[in-house]
Amino acid sequence: MSSNNLGTCKTCGKEIAKGVNKCPHCGKDQRSFFGRHKILSFIGILILAGIIGSALGGGEGSSTEDSSATTASAPVKEETVYKVGEVIQADKVEITVTKFEEKDQVGNEFINKEVSEGGTFVAIQYKIKNTSKKPVGMFDYPNVRLVDEEGTEFDADIDASSNYAIETNVDNAKIASDLNPGITVTDTKVFEVSKESFAAGKWFIKVGDEKVQLK
Repeated sequence: MSSNNLGTCKTCGKEIAKGVNKCPHCGKDQRSFFGRHKILSFIGILILAGIIGSALGGGEGSSTEDSSATTASAPVKEETVYKVGEVIQADKVEITVTKFEEKDQVGNEFINKEVSEGGTFVAIQYKIKNTSKKPVGMFDYPNVRLVDEEGTEFDADIDASSNYAIETNVDNAKIASDLNPGITVTDTKVFEVSKESFAAGKWFIKVGDEKVQLK
């Protein structure tokens, strides 16, 4: 046999014919790992290809996302601030703050309440109109709160609000009854806050998510 057709066994070192699967002397398999394990080799190639493709795809996605974030910033919605007397369209109702005043006492000569030391009463009157086609209960009205320019919210003083309703005699809001479609009523609220703070900054009535500037 020509020497060109001979090789050496990887295990025993004796001469064997090239291309044989096993050494005729020691019986050891002469094939490479990939030759002996074709299925495992194929699976390994698929896994490697998947890892490389995922890495390349993730890089491209990140690049596109970063690019989009850089070139297209989301538009900023300007906050609408209403004035006293302007109509706010809420869900099912319209609300209009018609008046506000600062007071040290609310009520009449028989029933009244004085403000706490260092405080002031911020009293408002507002109209509520049912703009829907069904009766609306008071629990469907948007919340009405006083808020300062830093976003701190203040609830109404219930006693002071009742006394102010007696004083003004304009409060005909529905409490036990629903507000029927097309009907408008007037409600009142009084908030007790620091007199010094109220004098210093801007203050708003917050109706749901909308604001009405008082000062």
